[in-house]
Amino acid sequence: MFLKMEYGVYFFFASLMLLSIPFVFFLLPETKSLNLESMDRLFEVKPVWRANEIVMKELQEQEEAFRREVDGADLTVEKPKNSQSDSV
Repeated sequence: MFLKMEYGVYFFFASLMLLSIPFVFFLLPETKSLNLESMDRLFEVKPVWRANEIVMKELQEQEEAFRREVDGADLTVEKPKNSQSDSV
């Protein structure tokens, strides 16, 4: 290829890189700040260029719901009545 095309090889690879820009933008979602368990959901969401934003909002809502549930639950732990550590 290098012998036949000479400097045309540069244009060949440059055109591949230019074609990769729309491919990456439209078909590959951003995986930044997402855990491994969220990847399946990330690749299901359309449009792809907004998938990260949508999944991050879903995760934040789930986290807030969990915190409200935990805050609303009675988490007090009773001490055992016959504890030996109290008598020491």
